[in-house]
Amino acid sequence: MAQEAAHDAAQKTLEQARAQLDELVQAAEAGTLIPVRLPGQLSAVRDLIAQAQGEVEREAAKSVPATGDNEELLKEQAYFVSHAVHELRTPMTSIRGYADMLNSMGPLNDMQKQFVDTIRTNSRRMESLLTDVSDTAKIRGGTLKTSEKMDMFKNIAMMVEKQAQPVAESLGRKLTFDIPQGLPLLNLDGELLAKAIYQLVENALRYSEDDGEVTVRGAADGNELIITVEDSGIGMTPEERDQLGTVYYRSDNEIVRNYKGSGLGIPVAYGIIRLLGGTVSVESEAGKGTTFKIALTGLS
Repeated sequence: MAQEAAHDAAQKTLEQARAQLDELVQAAEAGTLIPVRLPGQLSAVRDLIAQAQGEVEREAAKSVPATGDNEELLKEQAYFVSHAVHELRTPMTSIRGYADMLNSMGPLNDMQKQFVDTIRTNSRRMESLLTDVSDTAKIRGGTLKTSEKMDMFKNIAMMVEKQAQPVAESLGRKLTFDIPQGLPLLNLDGELLAKAIYQLVENALRYSEDDGEVTVRGAADGNELIITVEDSGIGMTPEERDQLGTVYYRSDNEIVRNYKGSGLGIPVAYGIIRLLGGTVSVESEAGKGTTFKIALTGLS
């Protein structure tokens, strides 16, 4: 009964989020969308989504059987969240589409361009949040699917670079990839690994100073592939480092708080790396940057 009540409460919260997104779509269709209000409106939707997932997770934690076997409960939660995320993506896609249409309708003045860019930026941010929420639930429920195939890390790094380079340029950061020849061949889901590495790279780019630099390296240690993501950013205290991987955790550092993140990126990255059979460690010092180290076993 308690579990059903938690799901009902989460469903009501998600319905509120859906209603708010539908209002934004209607405003976009009517041409009455107010761009300067959009960041706050999307932040409210983001908070509702996080609240709904939190309600289900808290009940899951309280409902763990004495044996500790809560696998079915977590799978049910993953299904619930994935279904909710799918429903929320529909209005978000509409908002993004209207923004793209406005951008291509002809010459816009500077203020109009700023408004359209605000819509598109916040739409992408919300879509990213929805993906992270879904991935988090699937990882916790053991339902995240993998598709293994032989691949070279060079190809995976290229996927990360294609996605991360525009972020680096928009933030004025330097992003470098150092991928030598002769690295161990991998047999895993390269797209999932690229997603995990991108989460670490984006984090490093976001939380660096204006002249910050992020470097992704590949190296071989016998049959192991060692991937490092090194930045010259704000670094972490030992207490902050101990919290890495905790869902929704965000540092109190002012630079971190200035960016409206979700606290899901690092947990998703850690979960994917573990799912792929790898390990991840981190070295960091406040004010002196951070280095993530991923170890994966290659093909013999």
